[in-house]
Amino acid sequence: MDTISLILHVTAAAALFGPQILLFFALTPATWFIDDEQLKRNVVSTVARRFGVLSAASILILIITGLYQMQALTPEGATEVKWGSIFLVKMALFVLLMGLMLVHTQYFGKKIRSMSDSVIEGATEVSGDLDYLRRQSWAFSFLMLLVTMVLLWLGVMLGNHSYSLS
Repeated sequence: MDTISLILHVTAAAALFGPQILLFFALTPATWFIDDEQLKRNVVSTVARRFGVLSAASILILIITGLYQMQALTPEGATEVKWGSIFLVKMALFVLLMGLMLVHTQYFGKKIRSMSDSVIEGATEVSGDLDYLRRQSWAFSFLMLLVTMVLLWLGVMLGNHSYSLS
C-alpha cells in the first residue's frame, strides 16, 4: 500500500503541475492572438473548467495520500531532523497554494468573466482594463506555478532520507 500511495501522490502532483506549465507558457500566450472576445472567452472557459476538475481531483488525491503517508511513512524521530522542518514548510506552502488558487478563481476568474461580458455586449471602453486584468492574472499564475514547483522540490527532499534525516 505504501508504494501505491507514493505512486498516486506523485501522479497527482504531476497532474496538478503539468497543466499549470501548459497554461502559463502555451495556452495563455496563444489566446493573445484571438481578437474575437467571445471565442477567446469560450476557449479559456473550456480549458479552465477542465483544469479545475483535474486540479480538484489532484488536490483530493494529494490530501488523501498525504495523510496516509504522514501516518504510515513518517520516519521515526523525523521532527528532530531536517525532515520535520521540510515537512512543515511543505504543508505551509500547500495551504498557501490552496489560498492562491482560490483567490485566482474567485477574484480574477469572476472579474475577467464580468469584464468579458461587457466587452461582448459592446462596451469597448473596458477592453483595456480587461487586457490589464488578464495580464495581472497571468502574473499571479506565475506565482502559483513557482509555489507548486517548490512544493515538488520539497517532496523530493523529503523522500531523500540521506538528506532529510540528517
